[in-house]
Formats: sequence, C-alpha cells, structure tokens
Amino acid sequence: MEENFRSKLGFTIFILLVVFLAVGGYFFTDYLINEKEIKAKEKENEKINYKIDTTKDYIYYENESTISKDAEIDYKDVVINLNTQTVLNESLRKENQIYKHNIDYISNHEGLNKDLYTYDNDNIYSLTFRTYENYEYDKYVSLLIKDYDYSCFDYINYNKTKAYVFNTETGKELKESEILDIYDLDMNNIKEQIRKYLEGKQTKEDGVEVLKIDETINELSDYSLYINNYGRLCISYLVKTTQINYNEDMEVLR
Repeated sequence: MEENFRSKLGFTIFILLVVFLAVGGYFFTDYLINEKEIKAKEKENEKINYKIDTTKDYIYYENESTISKDAEIDYKDVVINLNTQTVLNESLRKENQIYKHNIDYISNHEGLNKDLYTYDNDNIYSLTFRTYENYEYDKYVSLLIKDYDYSCFDYINYNKTKAYVFNTETGKELKESEILDIYDLDMNNIKEQIRKYLEGKQTKEDGVEVLKIDETINELSDYSLYINNYGRLCISYLVKTTQINYNEDMEVLR
C-alpha cells in the first residue's frame, strides 16, 4: 500500500516536473524571441551618426580671413561635417584656395591711371570670391554657394551658384531628381512658377521690358535647388535682363 502510494507520488511529481519544464521552456523561449525582436528593432531604429566632429554643426567654417573690409569680401573654407563627404570637402577647399591665390592688385598694373577705375578697395584690381548659406530642416542639410566677380571697374557682379543637399541619416548627397521627388514636383512646374514670379516683378525702361523672362526660362541652366530652414524647396537661378543679369532666390510652391 505504502509502496503503491510512493509510486503514485513519484509519478505525480514526474508529471508536474514535465509540465513545469514545458511551461517554463515556453515562456523562456518566448522571452528570448521577444528580446531578440526588441534588440533588432532598436538596432533598426538606431541612427548612425555620420558626423566627423560630433561637437560641431553639420556645416561650419574655418580659416576665415578678410580681404577687404570696405567691399565686405572674406575668404573662408566650408566644412561639411559628414564622414561621407571628405572628397567634396577637399574639392571645395581647393576651389577656394585657387580664388584666394588669384587675387590681382592695382599696384601690379603700372601706369594705370586712377581716372580709369571706379573703385579702390584695399588695392584690389580683380578677384573672384564666394559666399555660403547653410540650412537645416529635419534630416536634410543644405549648402548654397554663390560665386561673385569683383573688379575695380565694375565692383561686384554675380558669377554662378551651386548647392548641395544631404540626408544626415544616410550621409548621402541627394540628386536633383531625389529632391524633386520629395516635393512631388518637376522642373517644368518650377519653370512655370518662375515665369509667374518674374511677370509680377516686370518693369519697363523706355518702353522696353527689363526682365528677359522667356530667355531666363528657356536657357535655365545656372540654377540650384535646396531646402531651407522651414522645409521649403527653394531655387537659386540667374535672371537675364536688358541691363545686368542677377541672381534670384525663390521659394517653390507644392
């Protein structure tokens, strides 16, 4: 009798142990699976920091020097603080150095009569310099560069523009088509907006329209797209006129 009781007790304990191991194993396995999924999601959502220097902004400037206080001309190197853009940084630095080393001075032109030139800013005869504007919105960082020519005869005239837009989550530069896709736009739409914008600014001189709107749009090649601090798409482009061509920046409507 006692032996029969012990046998049943042992069987019961065995069954309970099996149930415990089965239930415990299920929950343990479920825990491991959930833990693995959580870590996978955390890794997926984790943003890679592409900054070269985490203490600085995505775009900053260094090696600044003033060439002319009167003409407000400075030279400085731009740094795109992304480890994916080291080649571009070096290229922009070299371009700026070429401009800086090709400054021509009035004193180099012997016999130049002062009556022949209009401006004498720090003895500068001619040079090319560039200005920078940078913008940041959400995961996009934009750098807008404009080049200008200065001479002691004509002062400052616009030369050209270019822009770069970067995705800070991937470290990559966006192509023009990718920028347009963000706003579901194309260049034909933007050209029509430019036309309406310039028509609103049109003036006449001696009965002749100053802005060459058709020519500006039909020969639209010197332009750059960028995203401003408010997340709006902008275009910087050359406006052709009967007088002096100039650069215009315009927000694009969606």
